[in-house]
Amino acid sequence: MNPLPPLRRIAITGSSGLYGRALVREIRRVLPAATLLGIDLAPPRSDRPDELVEADVLDPAVARATTAFRPDTVVHLAFAVEPGRDRRRMREVNLDGTRRVLAAAAGCDACRVLVSSSATVYGPWPEHALPCPEDTPLRPRPEFAYAADKVEVEALLTSFAARHPARAVSWTRPAIIAAPGVRNFLADIFLTLPWMPLPDGADTPLQFVHEADVAAATLAILTAGGRGPYNVAPADHLTQREIAAAMGIPAVWLPFWLVAAAARAWWTVRLPWIRTPPGLAAHLRHPWLVDSTRLRRECGFACAYSSREAFAALLTGPIGRDSHTA
Repeated sequence: MNPLPPLRRIAITGSSGLYGRALVREIRRVLPAATLLGIDLAPPRSDRPDELVEADVLDPAVARATTAFRPDTVVHLAFAVEPGRDRRRMREVNLDGTRRVLAAAAGCDACRVLVSSSATVYGPWPEHALPCPEDTPLRPRPEFAYAADKVEVEALLTSFAARHPARAVSWTRPAIIAAPGVRNFLADIFLTLPWMPLPDGADTPLQFVHEADVAAATLAILTAGGRGPYNVAPADHLTQREIAAAMGIPAVWLPFWLVAAAARAWWTVRLPWIRTPPGLAAHLRHPWLVDSTRLRRECGFACAYSSREAFAALLTGPIGRDSHTA
């Protein structure tokens, strides 16, 4: 990897979300002299950056603020994570927002650009050779808009990196991010249902990565001048039966068609209780484990928390909504 100047001025979109706050906290711990610009729709509940711009990533004010800040590093975490009914708006935020942030990064000569993606880009398919390394073909479930948008964002990043070879352009693919008390549409699967569905009897293994590890991995990639995609997950996993046992709920065999149909009906009728989009049902049927060897080999980073420990953290602390989980 090419040597880059030290990280001194870091702009972070989505700085008020789960991932953003954890990254701000990690930078404060490791690089206390660094100056941070946060960009988000609302102020954070904790871990406030040095400067904060309260704006949508589609707002021209974001580009102006980024240019004025003169960052050496741009981290783009803002993303419409929560499932929404307005697909056009989601795509505007996720794709047009990314384009605008990349244009701003190019305009201010930032030497590092990192964007959050997701391990869901690999898709849950029975033919996967597990765990998936970064060169595994990306095959998101077409009905899962979140993962589909992440794949398109990665295409934008690949094109941007080709046009700007001197910049260290990278992106993270974390497993399910867990933190104390977090509630979002991913966590709802495990924290809301009174039983754990086993589609067609599948006891699917799942990885959970602690928010602190995601933040530390992100900073390790930036420090090393990493380029391209990096899986972020511990080496271990939990099966759905193990998750059910940890929560004290039964694991119930159900035909997949029934799980998928119930998810679609629930979403269509807009019933309360859970907000999980129907495209996520397949992720409980087939595994999508990832291999973080590249992160360890190139950046010297390995997760401090196991999947079991990260999931345990999810069950602790005050419950509150957080829509910024990757």
